[in-house]
Amino acid sequence: MAEEFGEFTGALIIIFYGLSVANYVLKFINKKFGKTLRKYPKFYKIYIWIMKLIIKNHRLFGFLTIAFILTHFIIQFTSRGLSITGVIAAGFMVLQAILGSFGAFMKPKNKYWLYAHRILSVMILIAILFHV
Repeated sequence: MAEEFGEFTGALIIIFYGLSVANYVLKFINKKFGKTLRKYPKFYKIYIWIMKLIIKNHRLFGFLTIAFILTHFIIQFTSRGLSITGVIAAGFMVLQAILGSFGAFMKPKNKYWLYAHRILSVMILIAILFHV
């Protein structure tokens, strides 16, 4: 039972992490290909609706990712022990949450934190792939 719940929470982490990353991906696509996408008004209307939904809930997705990381860690640690690759992936995600919170609440004037926030997303993806 614990093994299935551990896998379930791991899947939720990946889903909410993916939704968090979709914030950047959808904005990038709109910035680079927005003019082309506008040629297809029905599709573009749906695209913009999805993009706004993702952007609006970016912080929530990040928060849920961290909440499920804690749940996943407790379940996996008590049933299987410590996973070094899991700790590394979780550590990157916690650092990501700290950077995101810094950007959201401190409103820094430079964008270096944003670059670090984006680069860390790629590092998290790599860490997750090693962990899974």
